Amino acid sequence: MGANTAMNRRTLLTAATGLTAAAWAAPTALGTAVAAPAAPAGRTAPAAPAASGTSGAARAAKVRAADWTALGKGLKGGLIRPGDADYATARQLYNTRFDTQRPAGVAYVAGTQDIAACLSFARRFSIPVSIRNGGHSYAGWSGGDGRMVLDVSRMKTIRTPTSSSAVIGAGAKLIDVYTGLAAHGVTIPAGSCPTVGVSGLTLGGGHGVLSRAYGLTCDSLTGATLVTADGKTVECDAKHNADLFWALRGAGNGNFGVVTELRFRTRRVGDGVTGYVSWPWAKAADVIRAWQEWGPTQPDEIWSACDLAVTPGRTPRIAVAAFSLGTKGGLANALDKLAAKVGGGKASISVRSRSYLDSMRRYAGCADLTLPQSHLPGRTPGRDKAGRLGRETYAARSDFYDRSLNAAGIRTLLDQTERFGRRGGGGGGSIQLTALGGAVNRVKPLDTAFVHRRSRFLAQYLTSWGTAASGGPQVAWLDGLHAAMRRHASGAAYQNYADAGLKDWRRAYYGDASDRLTKLKRQYDPQRVFSFPQAL
Repeated sequence: MGANTAMNRRTLLTAATGLTAAAWAAPTALGTAVAAPAAPAGRTAPAAPAASGTSGAARAAKVRAADWTALGKGLKGGLIRPGDADYATARQLYNTRFDTQRPAGVAYVAGTQDIAACLSFARRFSIPVSIRNGGHSYAGWSGGDGRMVLDVSRMKTIRTPTSSSAVIGAGAKLIDVYTGLAAHGVTIPAGSCPTVGVSGLTLGGGHGVLSRAYGLTCDSLTGATLVTADGKTVECDAKHNADLFWALRGAGNGNFGVVTELRFRTRRVGDGVTGYVSWPWAKAADVIRAWQEWGPTQPDEIWSACDLAVTPGRTPRIAVAAFSLGTKGGLANALDKLAAKVGGGKASISVRSRSYLDSMRRYAGCADLTLPQSHLPGRTPGRDKAGRLGRETYAARSDFYDRSLNAAGIRTLLDQTERFGRRGGGGGGSIQLTALGGAVNRVKPLDTAFVHRRSRFLAQYLTSWGTAASGGPQVAWLDGLHAAMRRHASGAAYQNYADAGLKDWRRAYYGDASDRLTKLKRQYDPQRVFSFPQAL
């Protein structure tokens, strides 16, 4: 199960620290916002959402050690259990909020035989299963207490059998996908966070800087191989098991089986153009008013996001980041028109041409890192002594917007942002409004299980804090912001930003596809081997 951001969380939270516009436009991998001080006495940390009930842990505890040992000996990839030397690292997810999780075992599956053996074991002992690649599940559902975690990260091969296709192992990370495909002059539309797994991102939709030009990541998916709950290996595409192929494109995360391989249509890509425009906070209302009409209506080649960022005690910041497959002059002219629509005051505009791979490395916060450094060490937030990327501590929620915000909606968004700036404590808060339209919206809502095809933009609300802080005030702000914007939003939410606080999550994630997906779940996983709080 995975998640993605259109721009890396580090980009947003680096902006919140008040760095220069140039640093925001081409961010370095600084980890999260400045570490927050400890919370005032009497405030406690918000409990991380539970990935499973106590029953799963109780069932796992009853399994004999000899049975676990026998399972591990039969796996090519290996099994790590509590008490093993590597368990402390093996159980970690990307978000440090979930560091208290204690899975019953972490199986590093190396292929379909390993997966089938693990699923047989799970069915035999009624142990709940979680699927993990990058471990970025916003709700922590790629891990959990007493669960068997099937980690697919060792299945990471990247092949290009033709000039317009790629076959990618489910365990590949985005930084490796971009790098591997760039060697052949091609890519797929996807996100930017370097350690997000391609499988989790694709199966929930997947958006990024090429989405308006080429659609979501799942729109480039042409087929997949997966192991279903009964241990069978299944191939699916538009002609074979087409119902399952439909479901995987938007609702595939942890619901129907363990995906082992993904097949994509690739796109030729050369240079790109990055753009950045910032304004004084006093112009924030005008910026949002203008951008929300400008961003979703640009030519397909131009992607953009309007970013609001704030830290306590500081004036919030607002900017628009853009990417284009067109010319430098074309993007510069488009941004000039946006600045003219905002009116008044002087906008600071920066436009640069780069190779597509270089642009993605910068968005990912990896511009100054080697490829090995761009992978997680899996231990501490920030960078380690070798300069490698670390993990983050954050919480997030999301809304899709089918129409532009009116004056009241804009004022609510700005009031909530300013409220974070007035509160005490540390951490950072950010809001990213990502333009949709283009190729994303030319797909009919029910042609895939990703149904959000009529939305103009997607909002991600995010807050982060240092590991020494409780996170209580930051999460309270996040929940208040989400509640305040509810009456202005469509009611839909992005399934890759899994939100444990959503009550009507079926409708929010899957809309009119919900009933069909529920029937397919009964067909492919009748015993609910793949189960978590928001499983179909």
